[in-house]
Amino acid sequence: MRARATRGARIAGAVTMLFAARFDRVFAQDFHLFDPGPADSAVDDLQRAGVPSGFGSPNAGSPTTPPADFPLPRRCVVIQCETLPIAPAPGLFTTGTTLWTGTGLFLGALVGSLGPIDYGLHDFRFTDEGFFGYETYGGGSDKASHAVISATISGVLYDAYRLNGLTENQSLALSFATALGAGAMVEIGDGLTPYGFSAQDLIADAFGSLAGALVKRGGFDDVVSFSIGKVPTNMPDALVEDRTLVGIDYTHEIYAVNLQAGGIASHLAASRKPGPERFLQASFVYLTKGYGYVPVLETRYQEIGVELGLNIPEVLRAVGVTDATWWGDVLLRAFTFLRIPYAQLGAYYNFKTRTWYGPVAPNRFY
Repeated sequence: MRARATRGARIAGAVTMLFAARFDRVFAQDFHLFDPGPADSAVDDLQRAGVPSGFGSPNAGSPTTPPADFPLPRRCVVIQCETLPIAPAPGLFTTGTTLWTGTGLFLGALVGSLGPIDYGLHDFRFTDEGFFGYETYGGGSDKASHAVISATISGVLYDAYRLNGLTENQSLALSFATALGAGAMVEIGDGLTPYGFSAQDLIADAFGSLAGALVKRGGFDDVVSFSIGKVPTNMPDALVEDRTLVGIDYTHEIYAVNLQAGGIASHLAASRKPGPERFLQASFVYLTKGYGYVPVLETRYQEIGVELGLNIPEVLRAVGVTDATWWGDVLLRAFTFLRIPYAQLGAYYNFKTRTWYGPVAPNRFY
């Protein structure tokens, strides 16, 4: 997706989903009316006292009251048990899930409509943009953007569906389908512009949507997160003065998959109290410089990197921000999705020059 307004609205849509409501985790737990341990112990006490086995059972032939002259060591209360019907599971599309699904698809359609509005309505066409090749339009940054935004949207939808009573598997399937459907709406809109419908963009949407839902379904959202951020970069005027910027200059953006140290430690040792490591996270990042221009810049380049940085949401939790409040939940989600500049140190490999750079994300055109 090349249109500046369309992609900007897509990011705005992801942020809107973060601000739509407060979510609480919903876990299914086994429910026991009585603690099995003490109950078993009470039965043993009665049998040791001589109460016949099966006393109090509704089975035929079992006495329901002890002999009149039988000394009981304690007062007993006999509870009459009956089988209650199991309530049916809620349907897939309850009022809440329908509203969330409709909102996700509506935002996708709204973002998709911006392309034809900005560039005029054209005959529908397909385009082959490629993925991460050096000669592609965005050098892969556009695909990374699609994946990160879709992962965030599907994660928010998963929490919303769980909150509205769907099972884990239902939430997984519906969050993936809705996020991908929203991405398809955007691509259909692009297909009606000079840029065209990109199957590669939709594949990136599918990958991100599935990744975001699977992380939630597996209970690893305290370990893995996806973020997008800005890296202010100076592009020399002499380098681009004879060129046209088509849509977006990805020079100023960076995309990350983050691994939270605190979450990893919690999964490895559930009984261990969180330590200082919870404030750190490792990130695998991707960025490009000089893409999006026509004619192309021969000096454009792609970079990958590995970073160690601050886990900003965990810092917020340490100062009292909690997801128990709506504003706290929104704040924590926002700072999970939005990467804060200069809060990381790392090493970055330039595929063009075959050189490592660091310790901060490249903020100049080499």
